[in-house]
This record gives sequence, C-alpha cells and structure tokens, in this order.
Amino acid sequence: MRRGGLCMLAVVLALAGAGAVRGDVWEQVHVRFVTIHYTTHNGLHRAAYVVLPDWYGPGNNPPIPLIISPHGRGVSAEENVDRWGDLPEVGSFAVVNPEGQGRRFARFSWGYAGQIDDLARMPRILRATIPWLRIEPRRVYAFGTSMGGQETLLLVARHPKLLAGAAAFDPVTNMATRYRDFSRLRCNRGCLRRWGDPIGFGLRRLAREEIGGTPKSLPRAYARRSPITYARAIAKSGVPLQLWWSKRDHVVRSQDQSAALARRLRRLNPAAPLHTFVGSWPHSADMRPYFMLIPALKKFDLVPTRAPYSLRSTQSRPVHPLLPWHHAVRDGNGKLLSWYRPNAGLGYDRVLRLGWNFIERGVPRDPRTRSKVYLNYAVFDGQTLRGIYWQHNPAFLNAAFVDSLVSWYPYSADRRAISVVREMLDYQLAHGTSPFGWAWPRVPFTTACAGERTYGRCLAGLPRRFYGGVETDKVGLLGLGYLQFYELTGERRFLRAAIAAGNALARHVRPGDATHTPWPFRVNARTGAVLDGAQFGGLVVGPVRLLDELVEVGAGNTSSYKHARDVAWAWMLKYQLNRDSPAWNRWSGFYEDVPYNPRSLNQATPTLTAQYLLTHPDPESVDPSWDEHAAALLRWVQKSFGRGPFLGAWGIDEQRAPGKPGCCSRVGLGSTTSRWAATNALLYARTGDERARELAVRSLNYATYFTASDGRVSCCGQRPTNTFWFSDGYADYLRSFNWAMAAMPELAPKRRDHLLGSSSVVQSVSYGWRRLTYRTFDASGTEVLRLGFRPRRIVAGGSVLAERSDLSAEGYVIQALGGGDFAVRIRHDGARRIALDS
Repeated sequence: MRRGGLCMLAVVLALAGAGAVRGDVWEQVHVRFVTIHYTTHNGLHRAAYVVLPDWYGPGNNPPIPLIISPHGRGVSAEENVDRWGDLPEVGSFAVVNPEGQGRRFARFSWGYAGQIDDLARMPRILRATIPWLRIEPRRVYAFGTSMGGQETLLLVARHPKLLAGAAAFDPVTNMATRYRDFSRLRCNRGCLRRWGDPIGFGLRRLAREEIGGTPKSLPRAYARRSPITYARAIAKSGVPLQLWWSKRDHVVRSQDQSAALARRLRRLNPAAPLHTFVGSWPHSADMRPYFMLIPALKKFDLVPTRAPYSLRSTQSRPVHPLLPWHHAVRDGNGKLLSWYRPNAGLGYDRVLRLGWNFIERGVPRDPRTRSKVYLNYAVFDGQTLRGIYWQHNPAFLNAAFVDSLVSWYPYSADRRAISVVREMLDYQLAHGTSPFGWAWPRVPFTTACAGERTYGRCLAGLPRRFYGGVETDKVGLLGLGYLQFYELTGERRFLRAAIAAGNALARHVRPGDATHTPWPFRVNARTGAVLDGAQFGGLVVGPVRLLDELVEVGAGNTSSYKHARDVAWAWMLKYQLNRDSPAWNRWSGFYEDVPYNPRSLNQATPTLTAQYLLTHPDPESVDPSWDEHAAALLRWVQKSFGRGPFLGAWGIDEQRAPGKPGCCSRVGLGSTTSRWAATNALLYARTGDERARELAVRSLNYATYFTASDGRVSCCGQRPTNTFWFSDGYADYLRSFNWAMAAMPELAPKRRDHLLGSSSVVQSVSYGWRRLTYRTFDASGTEVLRLGFRPRRIVAGGSVLAERSDLSAEGYVIQALGGGDFAVRIRHDGARRIALDS
C-alpha cells in the first residue's frame, strides 16, 4: 500500500514553554531555547541547549548569570533541560545543557577529563555562537545531579577560577566504589527488557569501555574521574559549594559518596564555603524546579527570595484569543514552535498521545444508545462529553480513523487503538450498510441523525426522514478503510466490504465532463438517482485510491477496477487539473452537513488530491506534471482559505461560498491546517521545495495549539458550541502529524525509536532496547524510521540487508541526524518480517 515520502534535514533552533510563577493566581511564564553546536575535545560535533528568559534576545540583552548544567548518567541533554522548568525566567539567568562527550560515550562520560574541559569552555563557546548573549563573567555557576553532579565537582576542582558557585545533587564522588555498587542496582521487568541483563551488568560493561578497564586493572583512571581524589583542590578552591544528598537514595549510596566527600572537605578546610543538605527523596528528585532547585538557586541569589509577580510573563500570550489553551512558544526569530517540549521534538508526539488516549479511554458511552459516543454523534460537549449536533458523519469519520490508525500503530505499537477502530467498523457494517438488491448495494451510508442507532438518514439538504443517501467519495474512502483494516488484521469481512464498495464504484463510473464528475456527488443508494442535482463534486481520488489498492492486492474484479480508475483519473487530468477547462479548480462538494451548492468550494479535495500525487510510487506515470500540479493545489488552498499568518504560521479554513463569510473560524481548523501542512511536508520530501518545508513546519506547530492538555481537541478554536468534533479533532487531525514525521524524520522525537512510515500496512511491531522488529502486509516495500542508535544489522526474512547509498535496490540507507540519532530507510523485496538491532 502506498504511503508517505521519505526525506530529512537538520533542525537548529528550538523553543519551549515551561511552568508557572505563583502570584494571586497561577501565571504562565516561558523560557526560550536556543540550540547551538560545538566541537568536543576529540573533534566530534555535539549540541548544547541554552535556556533563556523568554524576554531575552538581541534587542533586550543585559548581562545575565550563566549556569553550566551537565546531564546525569544515561540522560539526554534535552531531559536535563526539563529540570529547569521556567526558573531561568524567574531568576533572569541562562542555563547551558551540553550533550557532552566522554572518552567513548556521550551519555556515559563519567567525568572524563576532556568532558570537564569542554564544560569549562562553555562560556567561550556561547559568546562565539550566540553573539547577543551577554554573560556576567563573575557569575558563572555549575549545577548537576548524579553523574552531572560528579562532573560539577570535577569542574570545581580543575577550573576553580571559572566558577562563582556550584551545586551537586546526589553526586558520584568515588568512581571505583560506584563501579562496585552497580551490582546492587534494582532491575524490574522493564529494566530487563531494556538492558537484556540486570542493569548493573550493563553499566559495568559500559564503564569498562568508557574508562578502559576495571578499578582493579586501571585504578588511576578511576581515580582521575573521582571528585574525592581532588578533595584538597576543592577544599582550597574557595568556590562556594552546595552538596545535596538523600538518605533514601537507592541508586547512589550517599554514605559512600557525598557524605564521604563532605567529611574529607571539612577535615581539609573547616572554613571552606561548603553547605550540605541531607534529606529523604528518590535519586535526583532534589534537582527539580519546585523541589530543592529553588532553595539551591536562592543560596547564590539566582532567584528572588520571594518570587514576585512577573511582568515579563504577560509578554507571552496565546497565539490567538481563540486558542487559549497554551501560550505561544517561539524560536530565536520569534516564529512559532509547538507548545510541548519542541527542543526534544516531542510536540507532535504529545498531540498524538493525548488524542489517542482520549479516544481510547476518555470517551463515555451514550446514556441512551449505550454505545460509545463517537458511534452515534459527530460532536461532543466539552464539559459533559455527551453527544450533540444534529448529524453524524460515520463514513468519513471511520475512514479517517483507519487512515490515522495505520500510521499511528507502527509508530506506537498501540494495539488498543486497533480494538477501538475495529468497533467503529463493525458498527458501520452492522448498522450503516445499504442492503443487497439496491442500485448501490453493500456500501456504507454517509450520515446518520445524531443519536440514532441506525445510519442512513440526515443528509444535508434532504428531508430528515429520507433514508438511503450516499456520497460516492465516502464509499471510496471507507472502502479503502475497510481494505486497510483487512491488511492490518487479516479479518476477511473487511475485505468483502472493500470489494463491495469497489464493485459499486466500478459499476457506476462515467466519463464525465465539465459539469459531471466521474461519479455523482450524492445519490439515492436504493435507486441510483442523483440527489439534489449533485452531478458534480466530491473527492474523486477517494474512489481512485480504493480502486488502486484493490488492483494491487488482486482482490475482486480487478479488470473492472482498472477501467473505472483510469476513466476517473483521465477525467481529473482533463478537467479539474486542466487550467483550460471550465472545471479547473472547481473543488466543490465534500462536507455532509452542507446542502449541495456547486459554487461552494473547499480545501479538502484539492489537498487530498495533492497528497495522492505526492504519495504515488511513480507519480509521473499518472501525471507528467505531478509536481507542478501538487504545488499549485497547495498554493491555491493557501490563497483561498489561508488565515494568518500567526507568528509565521498559516492556518487553513474549511470552505466558502460566493457572497458568504468563510467557514468556520478566524484561526482556521486544526485538521485542515495540519493536513495542508503535512502535504507540504510531502512536497518538500519529493521535490526539495524549501518554501514548502517552512510552511509545513510552522503550520504543523500552529496546529498543535488546538489540543488542550487534557486531550480535548478543538475543531476551530474556542466558540460557544459545536467545538469538539471527532473528525476534525481526532480522525482527520491526528494522522497528519504521523504523515509529516514520515516525510520529514527530523520532526520526530529525539533519542527515541519510531517506525515513522511504510509503503505497506504494518501488521505488527515490537520495540526493544536498541532493537525493533515489524511485519508488513506487502512482501515488498519501503519504511522510514528514526532511531536513537545506529543499527548494526538489518534482516529481512532470513537475509541480512546491505547498507547502500540509495534505495535503487534492496537494502537500507542511514543518515545521521545529530545527537546520536539516525534516519533509516529500508527497502525489502520479498520479505515481510524485518528486524533491526545494534
């Protein structure tokens, strides 16, 4: 099955929002993140994440203190960033979080001398890479926890003149003792799955590789990484030092580490500016924004003793008053980023997880039908979660949910989502399918009256009691959904339903002309008569995609499907895509709750037509001008339905009719915006169009602001009623983020492993520690992944694939994305089961 494009580029700047300052009420404040790159002691390139107050920038840049914050063992620099929350805004200081590099490893540097020297160079590196960042030279500090605390202490020992103060939380101070204590670490089932052995064995193995041997074989190497070796230098440094440790620390034994160092420092220099803080907390929990980090910062006058109401917090506003759920998060140029941890690439992932979690766990049963609300309603009330509105749109809703599922499942391995969508499709088959013997037999009904158990009524523009109305493009869309679900699960009732839809479309195709599409938009399924004069309209590529896939699978009457597909596509080229035709850019007819009006235009049909071209495996074979047509369609959508820009991002509205205001919102819709953005990402992936890339990223970021933190997704921003649609908020919204990450792997989460996209439906996937296996429906296909490791071996079936420079033959291509992440594209010919390991 054909799916999205595969391409990648590097991301340089990022921003994120953080917590809140307490006044009389909680007031949202923000910090700014700037990603820089530096060369390590051994010539490698690493990133460092600089956290700044939101107000700080080239036009407002007084000298501010700097905190150097090395990360803990096995923890990424992005995760270390999260420890700081909004405190740089509260205290008006900067924090630099380097990725680091030891002798061998970045995340397991364990105090290597070259890493300590790199930390000491951070002020100079920042001055060179961010010229507008002005650092107070006498107010440079170091804060770290666990291994980061170890490196903080070594920085004090080796570069005392650099620092005005340091704070080490639960630090390692004796590396040889730490090596022996690794065997005591607890390891649950998740830990065993990740490491393969008890974690202590794995950490000892890493330590031997990083340091060069064991404490017995290389005692001096371990001593050089141990702050206790430098106790005399630390005691005489004069650097104010805070040592924090917990009596309940089950990871680093404080009596052998922090407490032992504190005793020695006091013995060597009773007058040393040493402050110790002992408590009971889990390992490294003390270095958190609203736990002990604030008192530690106060000791160095880095935050006010009483946090005042922040006037600067009011400078960070929502993107638009109609999108009040999050304050705007901006990059160094003031352009919009996603609202959730964009520096870690987690903005889109967060939206996906919130949305699917709400559908799987948050939707109640309707008190009257006893079914899940999404089975009988298109819209739910944001407070009660009960169904509202007059009409339900099950055919498009269910089709879009399948489309979302076949992208989401490989990414997440979330099998609960499969069960949820199966329930939707089974309900449609049982309660929303036309009878045998009708002119359009065994096809899905497009609509239902809200709250009714049986589908088939309430098609806009017709009497409520009329039963049997069908939109032919929805027959194609849900027919494809049935086929995809069969490919996912092997359940043949869905294959039979797909074939029935294909048969009906093949039987009723017509050549068409400038006023007649290959299928009428709306028909009476009982008689075949055209309803409401709707001879023209709908998404023609909906049926075309179904017919394509039936032919590829070899199911049903493939010769009739080929004929119908070719007739329909020939019409597209001759009329809707032909500048010289009266039907050029007449993208009318799609939405079920709008009475038929051939002059009313929408964005869905041209955007999805562009997507069809851009995901076709050989677009030139169906349209020699495919790239020009796709780009022109996306430009037309922006010109006709664009809202904004909002901090560099365009929103896309839904539809408009001559003489009437556009529908449906001044900020556009989350679904239409994200779909348009994802299709721009595909355009960039297939053609290298940099303008399309910029439009894609900004509008995808903007689309995240339609999602509240509780999983409710607004269709169109805040409004009095009909705000939360299952289609616009979930089914037709979530899939776009998966599409975009498959097209541009650099948009996917950092330091995590994800199967982003496949040309086939993925039937099963399993994620392990630095390994991944999956099975596809098609024996031949291509996949794109983003991994936090470089695969050592990739096996298709029983054959080891070769690394290649391109995918002109079976094999795989690897591209480094920075920070230890890799984009991997795989081509397999004749094997369904793929396995990767490190």
